[in-house]
Amino acid sequence: MISPGQQIVVIGGGLAGLAAARQLQRAGMRVVVLERAAAVGGRARTEEVGGYRIELGAEFLASFYTRTLALIDEVGLTSALRPIPRSAATLRDGQLHALWPNMRAAFTQLVGMRQKLPLSYLVGSLLRHAQRLDLHAFQKAQELDDCSVSAYARAHLSEELLEYLLQPALAGIFYWTPERTSRALLLITLRAGLAHPAGLRIFTLREGLGQLARTLAAQLDVRTNTEVLAVVPQAQGGYLVQAQRDGQALSYAAAGVVVATTASVVPQLLPWLRAEQRAFFAAIHYSATVNLAVGTRRRLPNDLYGLLFPRRETPFLASATLQTVKEGRFAPRGRDLICLHMSGPASVALREYDDATLSRVMLSELRRLVPQYDPTPHAEFQRVYRCAEALPEFDVGTFRRMANFFRGGIEVPNLVFAGDYLGGPFVEGAITSGEQAAQRLL
Repeated sequence: MISPGQQIVVIGGGLAGLAAARQLQRAGMRVVVLERAAAVGGRARTEEVGGYRIELGAEFLASFYTRTLALIDEVGLTSALRPIPRSAATLRDGQLHALWPNMRAAFTQLVGMRQKLPLSYLVGSLLRHAQRLDLHAFQKAQELDDCSVSAYARAHLSEELLEYLLQPALAGIFYWTPERTSRALLLITLRAGLAHPAGLRIFTLREGLGQLARTLAAQLDVRTNTEVLAVVPQAQGGYLVQAQRDGQALSYAAAGVVVATTASVVPQLLPWLRAEQRAFFAAIHYSATVNLAVGTRRRLPNDLYGLLFPRRETPFLASATLQTVKEGRFAPRGRDLICLHMSGPASVALREYDDATLSRVMLSELRRLVPQYDPTPHAEFQRVYRCAEALPEFDVGTFRRMANFFRGGIEVPNLVFAGDYLGGPFVEGAITSGEQAAQRLL
């Protein structure tokens, strides 16, 4: 049994690990967070380059992130919360169609009126299965985890709705394909996004989303540049966490451990896992992307925040975001910052190419598709960030595996897991998974 005052080691200084550590510290534990990178935040980190702020992972917060918004208030960041005032748009045949996150979306010209009629079936699905569509308990939707989004759309909606409404959103936000996304995930996110009569709203923080991670870390004992090598169970109970920092071997005795890394790292840290446990983590796969950030000496059009590119328009680009539309201080006065995100399949197919080649491909596609957003004539700098593990894929079978996890089939005494692969592929999922892991440990 874990008692107040005992030492807990949290492996991973992303939002899941920091949320878990905060809960444990508030319960009276001595908590040490070990993070192998030089900064906290994981895939919700903001980097500053010459006055430009670049999001290295998550781009926004949504109004249905109820726990995240409450946490922001609890740590004193409410005044830093900024609404993003513009919509996203999807490109089709050279024209951008705004996608308003409310009932105005019904009047979009992106698809024809006849194509909108099948959406009533989708609305009916949301109503029929409302009790199973819980953003904070994905396992409730396991009975809906029976087919992919593409199979669901082709059977009940239409090819046009799939390719111009569903696919661009999945690719632009998650870097997934509809063929590798469970319809259960689609229904959960749609219900959450449409739950409020006023529609979906999105936010950022004044200094970028990394501001939340830094604020949480400031209240904790966090050891950065510390790589955990293994977690060894001890005969007398508890664990020995073996790590290294700057070539120096370190060890931490822990009454309990929270493993808040990506799923792919877990078997390396815990080689003693049973075959069933190893199979659970091996079944979790991640999408990939390449983020190209371009700072420019002149402002770009500011009538839209995000651009979504259907795969029928380009195999290379998934999305682009205008950072000063989110928050003016994301670039120096009079300047701008655009971030291009490569599609998941292209990121995998082109991973052997160098950064310069990837930049040329992405910028040439942007110039071909929406030349008014081309930053190159006045570009000040370019940065390429490769993310081999962008977000966990919630493909068919994921929800059934999660249900088994929460029935107690994977964790062992005084060692728990946290991460967006357990809570949902967004900031809210990372934070709630961390807090829930802390409660299981306690």
